[in-house]
Amino acid sequence: MIQRRRTITGAGFVQTLVFGWLDDPKATIDDLGDELGVSKQGLDQRLDDRAADCLWRVVTTATQQLFAARPETISLLRRFSSVVIDDCTSLGLPADLAQQFPGCGGSHPEAGQAGFKLLVRFEVTTGQFQAMERGAARDSERTLVQRLPAVSPGTLHLADLGFFDYDELAKITQQGGSWISRVPAMLDKETDDGTIEGLTDWLKRQRIDRIDQPIRLGMRKHLDCRLVAVRLPRKIAQQRLRELKKNMKKKGRTPSDRQRVLCQWLVLITDLAVDRFSLEEIFILYRVRWQIELLFKRWKSLAGLGHSRGHRAYRVLCETYAKLLGCLVQHWGTLLRSGPLSRISAYQRAKQVRRFATQIATALDDPVALLRVVGRLAARLWRMPAQAKSRRRPSTRQLLFGARLTT
Repeated sequence: MIQRRRTITGAGFVQTLVFGWLDDPKATIDDLGDELGVSKQGLDQRLDDRAADCLWRVVTTATQQLFAARPETISLLRRFSSVVIDDCTSLGLPADLAQQFPGCGGSHPEAGQAGFKLLVRFEVTTGQFQAMERGAARDSERTLVQRLPAVSPGTLHLADLGFFDYDELAKITQQGGSWISRVPAMLDKETDDGTIEGLTDWLKRQRIDRIDQPIRLGMRKHLDCRLVAVRLPRKIAQQRLRELKKNMKKKGRTPSDRQRVLCQWLVLITDLAVDRFSLEEIFILYRVRWQIELLFKRWKSLAGLGHSRGHRAYRVLCETYAKLLGCLVQHWGTLLRSGPLSRISAYQRAKQVRRFATQIATALDDPVALLRVVGRLAARLWRMPAQAKSRRRPSTRQLLFGARLTT
């Protein structure tokens, strides 16, 4: 990116953007230019396609640095060699980038005309990022996930409904992994006499509130697995239906009969054996998937990922990549204390890391000084108290550490 070495160096450029926006997500180009010793116009001119390519290359290199925390001693998770979550978040971009990163259409609140979709594979016991891929906001999760490496034997794989695919689930089993998945409303199942019926039609006939049985899903493709389902209380079912109607209205559609039925049930499928994992344990394990949603929420609320005061296409794209790098630094810092599933709030740990952003940036060229700063940060994190336990609505962490699951 740097063709003539003058005031700005490549390292200085990247570090200033990353740590400047990590310290203050609302920082202006004037603020960052002062740090680099250049004018607003001089820095703004640097935020072009070459700078965006440079920053993305740093992102891909950074994700290969496998920072990890020591896993918590959780017996339920120790039955697996690792627990990985695949998930995507969409980030809006200016319309001028629609050809490079086409959006999802006018109904999407963040990436209507242009945007990119970030796919992350997150190992939740240690906090490692095993892979990170980008695509256009229009790309489906099932398309992006094909770029990820195979899961290792003994891994539990969790993903949202957008990743549901018969072939991918079967592939994970063949690779020696295990999986838990939600089910789409249009899913069909094979009956005892070999005919096909809708899964929701079958659920409507059930007179029991808890189901745990083997099932064969699909019409043209088949998937033999285990289905676990719990009928939800009326109040929760009505709330889910209201949320469904609200989301469907934004898209100019109304819920189908099948979707209405699924609002009344919590339904999961898995290849985990019934003699090793109870119905309650399956539901607790799937709740772990929410950790990546919380991760994305911290990135957007604390680090400002997806928000920009700029309007020029590559200026916004550069800011997006720089803030994503800041999110990685923020997350790595939290691992100095413990992993995502510890009793210490990850949100509060991330806030502490951001307070050290300027000190870390200042010490980057001096390994001894950097160790001192990191040591002070670690000491601050280790003084943080554990989160209070909730008796009424136990958190996922509490459930993993032995609390009882209620529905």
